[in-house]
Amino acid sequence: MEWANVPGLAVAILKDGKPAWSSGFGVMKAGETAPVDTDTLFGAASLSKPVFTYAVLRMRDEKLIDLDRPLWNYLPIEDLPAVDQAKAITARHVLSHSTGLQNWRFGRDAKLEFSFKPGERFQYSGEGFYYLQRVLEQITGRGFEEYMQEKVLKPLGMVNSTFAWAAGAVTKAAWGHNPRMDAVESFNAQRGRQLLETASKWKKPLPLWKHEDVVRAFSITNKDAPAFPNSLLPNTAGSLFTSVDEYALFMARLMKPRGDGHDLSENSRREMFLTQMRINSAVSWGLGIGLERYNSRTMFWHWGDNGVFKAFMMGDIPGGNGIVIFANSQNGHRMWHRVAAEAMGRDHPAFYFYMT
Repeated sequence: MEWANVPGLAVAILKDGKPAWSSGFGVMKAGETAPVDTDTLFGAASLSKPVFTYAVLRMRDEKLIDLDRPLWNYLPIEDLPAVDQAKAITARHVLSHSTGLQNWRFGRDAKLEFSFKPGERFQYSGEGFYYLQRVLEQITGRGFEEYMQEKVLKPLGMVNSTFAWAAGAVTKAAWGHNPRMDAVESFNAQRGRQLLETASKWKKPLPLWKHEDVVRAFSITNKDAPAFPNSLLPNTAGSLFTSVDEYALFMARLMKPRGDGHDLSENSRREMFLTQMRINSAVSWGLGIGLERYNSRTMFWHWGDNGVFKAFMMGDIPGGNGIVIFANSQNGHRMWHRVAAEAMGRDHPAFYFYMT
């Protein structure tokens, strides 16, 4: 960690489909002494996507959403041009990263654009995930954070996790760090403070907010910036703050159903691990997760990269083994690559897909 300029790291290991060991290393913020432990909250970045996928598949099991019905039929959105490609996007396309949309928009004049027709091939897209987040709100009539807390996070034991922010999170949350180990306050903490102040003024708790509330609040505090999804909180594609212990509970649920009413149906769980989009000879995408088939073994995995936070998880369902790693540094991938290879027994094709 010293060699890589990584101040804090947390690791959890799963055995026989259950959390078996976890530990924190280093500190929450460089130059201070508060240690990282297994309850420390990290920016999970794109490890958010599998958790959101779980919510969507639960909705599917409750017959609230059809994975193959165009999202336009649930919610036409102003950001998409009213063209055939826009009207063809489904939840399955979003979860398998085959919408044809770019990952994110940035400059003020940026438009949502299609690189190909939905379903033709793989192209990673956070914009697609945010569209599906808005569809979830439209169907349920609920704020995204409230729905995720009630339907996924709390039932699965992720009681301190949040896609938005809570006042109490600040004492549990690690700071991010650039490659020089300069501390950088997380996006969630910065934007979360603004949103909590606005929520207090509006007398509307932050978990109840929908997309329109978030955009309105963003426009008040950031008048000169476009309200694009990558600037908004909560964001299903990457704003989850969680601990390794709590994320291990989620992974355990994927690996071995508990039979307590909070599991996916066997059909939805099977489809989550079924190849939807093939990328190369070893790596493909299921619903919301990466898949790796190599040496006659199949793994599920996902990486996360929010700049100053890096994350990785991998699980072997037949063997019941798994790992989740969080790092609070832009150099964190230099740690998780090696730790994951050691813990999971070998190097993995998924590592190289991430690096390229």
